[in-house]
Amino acid sequence: MTKFQDLRALEHKQDYLGLIQELKKLVKQDKRVFTDHYIKEWCGRRWRNLFITAAAKDPQAVKVASKKLVGIKLRDTRPARQKIADRFMRLQDPMEWRTEMPGAQMAPIKKTSLIFAPGLLTGMLPVQAFREAFPALEQELGIRVLRADSHPMRGCEANIADLLRAVEQGIGHDALGQLIAPENAKPPGDFFLISYSKGAPDVLTLLIARPDLKARTRCFINWAGAPGGSHLANNIYDALKGLPTEAVEERLTDLLRLVSPAIKLGPVMSRMHEFDIKESIKDLTMPTRSEFNKLHNAALDAMDIPIFNITGSTSALEVPYFQVQGVLELNRYDANNDMQVTQHCAKIHMPMATDLAMLHGHHWDLSYSPFPKTMRFGSPNLDHPFPKGAAAIAMTQFVAELGLVD
Repeated sequence: MTKFQDLRALEHKQDYLGLIQELKKLVKQDKRVFTDHYIKEWCGRRWRNLFITAAAKDPQAVKVASKKLVGIKLRDTRPARQKIADRFMRLQDPMEWRTEMPGAQMAPIKKTSLIFAPGLLTGMLPVQAFREAFPALEQELGIRVLRADSHPMRGCEANIADLLRAVEQGIGHDALGQLIAPENAKPPGDFFLISYSKGAPDVLTLLIARPDLKARTRCFINWAGAPGGSHLANNIYDALKGLPTEAVEERLTDLLRLVSPAIKLGPVMSRMHEFDIKESIKDLTMPTRSEFNKLHNAALDAMDIPIFNITGSTSALEVPYFQVQGVLELNRYDANNDMQVTQHCAKIHMPMATDLAMLHGHHWDLSYSPFPKTMRFGSPNLDHPFPKGAAAIAMTQFVAELGLVD
């Protein structure tokens, strides 16, 4: 028997504790175990199980996932785990929620920090990604969360500076989203990364520019990312690339309102001189990302940093009205798009990258808090009910259980 066949045998016997312990030993010996097909499959099953378990403990998530049945006395009697799986996940096996696994097998986290790389428009929308989830994560699991102060609209190479300030100096925003004063900054030491949207290509660009960081980078979770670019970015860039820079800047407000009427420039006015609209959109086009991946994926894979993909899937009836056209455009390529990217473009494709889950939620729902009602402009689907707190807990438990975070 090979070592991976031994793990299969343990899973077949439902000896999950034994499997978890043995896999942790293998990971410690050689990170390349994540290139094995069975290990990838197990990691997906394990993360999904941890997420269902965490979300089933969230009363609001269970309430959202409960069906409204006709009749005065009729109730949705499905177990909480089934409700969560049916509402918030796209499972190949709809009965996967039945699998009973032990809770996360992890020690307290004392050394490793979580660095969050946000996406395009961060700070310009009325809400922040994981606004409530990250403070709750710190309190429950004791891990330090540091948000990189990535510029909302400039290229990936330019944003390296913001990411470096976070990973080298501890400068950025805390879990609550509050700016950390330089005198209070504390270098994070070893870290694991979670990126959102454009944060994924930002992180990949950082690792290529600074390969020495691999020694401190425990792993990288690509959450609803755009490492492959977006068909929608292609269309926007085609409309902008021939315009003089001045003309693009003059049309900035109009362009942003096509994305959301709720976008405001006020919070980022102090960095207006750093805006590079063309470059930020160009770096999200598929040709640009394809060329980057072609040139650098082998080097990134050779760093032996475990990478995990988690994607979203939605429909035109589930997104804000000003995003419907984008979903319909992406449906031409992939009906499981998240309103911004297709499944293929949302994933990092290399041997060290593992797909963990496809979730049921649109691009903003997976990360953002509900928009204030006064800033929804009559649009539905801005309440963003996806249980982000459960997702953050499950991501951290998962990598800690593997021994990647301690």
